[in-house]
This record gives sequence, C-alpha cells and structure tokens, in this order.
Amino acid sequence: MHKITLVCSVHREKGLCNAEELLKILRAIEPEAIFVEWRPSEWDFYYKLGNVDAHAIARYREYKLFQTVPVDRYDMPQNLLAEMRDFEAWMIQTSQEFQELMERENDSVQQEGFKHLSSAAFARISARMSEVEEETVNRTGDQRLISWLGRLRHLMQGRESEMVGKIYEYCRENVFDIGVFLVGAAHKTAIVKEIERYAGAEADLIAWKLDYDV
Repeated sequence: MHKITLVCSVHREKGLCNAEELLKILRAIEPEAIFVEWRPSEWDFYYKLGNVDAHAIARYREYKLFQTVPVDRYDMPQNLLAEMRDFEAWMIQTSQEFQELMERENDSVQQEGFKHLSSAAFARISARMSEVEEETVNRTGDQRLISWLGRLRHLMQGRESEMVGKIYEYCRENVFDIGVFLVGAAHKTAIVKEIERYAGAEADLIAWKLDYDV
C-alpha cells in the first residue's frame, strides 16, 4: 500500500513558510514520489517565480532520488488569476470581518509557518473566510458577481477532484512506498473530502496521513 502525507503549503514565501522549512518536512518524511499542484509544463515557471514548493523540491533532490508528479491539469480560464486578485481586494475593502480574518491568517502563517497551515485554527479561519465571501457577494444582489463566484467555486472543485484522481491513477500504475502531496493550503478542506470519496472505493490502494508533524 502506498503511504501519502498531505502537506499544505503556500505558493510564495511568508515568514516561516519558506523553502528551507518545507525542505525539513520533506527530509523528515523522505518521500519517493512528490505530487505537486502544477501542470507538467510549469516547473520552470514556478521555480523562476520563487515558488516555495519548487525551491524545496530542488533542494530535496540533493538528498534523495524521487519522482515529481504534476497533478494539476485543469485548464484555467484566461485572466482568472487577475480576477481573483481583484475580487480579494474588493472583499478587503467591502468586509471588515474578511479583512480581519485575512490579517490574522497572514500573521499566523508568518509566525508559525507550516505548523499553522496544518492546524484546526487555519481550517476554521479558511472556512469562515469562504462563508464571508458568499454572504458579502449575495448581499450585493449583483447577479453577475454571484454567478462569477459560483463558477469559481465549481472550477476549484473540478481542479481538486482532478488532482486527487491523478494521484490515484499514478498509484495504480507505479510502485513506491512513501509519497507527499504538496497543495495550496486553501484547498485542504476540499481535498480531504475528495480523498475520503476516493478512499471509500479504493481503501487498499493508499494509506493517507492528512496531517504531519512539524
């Protein structure tokens, strides 16, 4: 049976969430396969961008031979990232609660690093931020904005389902003992639900560890 640890990360360095700290986690787990939230063609892009996962993986390669497995193959609509940045800026201006939650989350990530990303506190804050987004958007009555948020949620659900599905596909066809799934922390709750859905049908294929010791 494959043993895979879910490790939540950030795409850009934030205080103790950095490549050096992530490298410590990888060296402690010693994975032979690392599943990453990228498309197959994006390694150079993420490395040049300063992506935490990419730099930690490059450093880990100095210690151990392993396979990097990109699992995010979902086609993203053009300009989506810019739209998401604009939406976040609008939420910060519109909702004081959202702004306070974001500041609290950023402070905790800076000070506690990966320990915070694996905590129940992070999950609670993320869940509440998602609720505030929907409440705020619905209060506007703006059908265009309401529809956009609905499409975004649907798109993310599709990505998350595809990523977990690609991991199961890889595990059916390849032999290894220890793996790690590096994914953006904002996806954790949904990813766990997808894992539970797949695990029900293929319980003997992967033994998941959904939290890790930091």
